[in-house]
Amino acid sequence: MSSSARPMVAAAAPAPAGGDWTVVRRRSRRRGDAARDTASQPDAPPPLPVNPIPWAPSDPSLDPARVSRLLDRARAAISRVAASRLYGRLLLPDSPLRRRLSLFAPTRLSLLGVGSFESSHSSRLQLALAALLRRDLLLPPESSAHAELFDPVLSAAECAAAAALGFSVPDVNDGCRRRADEPTLFYMPHCEASLYDALLAANWEHPSRLRRVCVLGNSFRNYATQAEENRSGPAAKAKHVLAAERFAWEQRVDETGGVDDDDDVFARAFNETSWHFFEVDDAVDLAATVTATAASTGGWR
Repeated sequence: MSSSARPMVAAAAPAPAGGDWTVVRRRSRRRGDAARDTASQPDAPPPLPVNPIPWAPSDPSLDPARVSRLLDRARAAISRVAASRLYGRLLLPDSPLRRRLSLFAPTRLSLLGVGSFESSHSSRLQLALAALLRRDLLLPPESSAHAELFDPVLSAAECAAAAALGFSVPDVNDGCRRRADEPTLFYMPHCEASLYDALLAANWEHPSRLRRVCVLGNSFRNYATQAEENRSGPAAKAKHVLAAERFAWEQRVDETGGVDDDDDVFARAFNETSWHFFEVDDAVDLAATVTATAASTGGWR
């Protein structure tokens, strides 16, 4: 993780050009939750920064009333997700997922690509899930230094609210190239395949490092299917995602809704979301695995 991570609570200059991530979901988008389909998205995402670049919110407004309203809405979302069937089933005692999480024993949580949780209900629900996972999974749970949140679209008010909820916000954009120096849960809701690929590439040097990564995000199986159907599409270019799918243990999240049975709201936030653990032996040659995957899919364009 970046040693420059810190809570952002002060007004700041606009973000540098070229730092945006493209973040989409199958049934909604964060900015207004407009309908959008990941599988049919034709355009490749913009290039990610190869090296970390300075970042600051483009909206520096820190009106205390605005931050307070945002915190109230975020806490209401946390209560709603906590009471939902989705969360009740997510961490069932003695379930295969709970056993794997216990063995993985995450000590850090990184929420990447959450979008604007001020303007998007889906993003607030995703932030709520991250807050609950931080509370119930992280060791030790009381340390805010062990949880961070980032998206280039965040405002200063959102950074201040995130800090109040126990998340730090980095002051650099590393394009998701995060090294897992300790067992880390990366929650990346509905990100582009290129962002998952950047994360895996940063941890591809040895199986022991890759085993420190747990990804909660878009299904790698679905990306493999998309790559088979469209050899020149964005999924087919995510070579580390396709290679990792060979030895990933994946479990789909049950996206059933909350206590008020508003399942569609939860489906928009959590559709096609899966847990991924990487069960790779020390003897595996990860570089060769990428090469073999390229050969089996006809290479990447």
